[in-house]
Amino acid sequence: MANRKILLGLTTTQGSDWREKAHEIEKFSLKEIALFPNCLGSKDRKELYALLEKTGLEQIPHVHLRDDDMDEDELDYFIKKYKTQVFNVHPKTESYKFIEEHSKYREMIYIENLYRAVKYERFSEEEFKKYEVAGICLDLAHLRSEQLIFPENYKKRKKILEKFPIGCNHISAIAKKPYIWKGIEIFDTHRLSNFSELDYLKEFPEKYFSNIISIELENPFKEQLEAKKYIEIIINSKK
Repeated sequence: MANRKILLGLTTTQGSDWREKAHEIEKFSLKEIALFPNCLGSKDRKELYALLEKTGLEQIPHVHLRDDDMDEDELDYFIKKYKTQVFNVHPKTESYKFIEEHSKYREMIYIENLYRAVKYERFSEEEFKKYEVAGICLDLAHLRSEQLIFPENYKKRKKILEKFPIGCNHISAIAKKPYIWKGIEIFDTHRLSNFSELDYLKEFPEKYFSNIISIELENPFKEQLEAKKYIEIIINSKK
């Protein structure tokens, strides 16, 4: 895919210094990134947006939405100011309600694959058809961790991936050993310690990689720039 973009990700999880990342945009003269404001309440999001406007940032092709308190003004803001092309949400009741209430964005909102709470998850062919979603935001680290922990569910997931378009990706790390998250063992992590934690990407076919690939790591942009080069080598080897 000649137009494929691999974007550094400004994440807002607990271990991510999102204010410092905003300053790094200027330091590294970044013109485009992916944005993950989904862990911030309205007040902090406004602060983040103000920090971004002080930079030379020109585009945010991919935004991970927060589905419980974002409104149309915020989505319009991303599209008009930063030429956002795709959004993603988690597969839960609130997300589908969000899509219904903001239907004019329906063709831009993709559903991310989760796996950690399988019995509560709403990632299914039936849900996608019912809510006429644009397609899938394929988080490749989630997919690999699911393969290791819930192999039977992973088989079902692969079938869904064959039926709906993959409009964007998240890429984070796969730890060498599992760790406990809310009572279950998982492998996917937003903190990259070694480039080898990205080697799992070699196992997936090129068709799983969309035109918009967003790095979802807490690491500073200086480290993400090196990770991006490593990811590019892996993807280019698939051609």
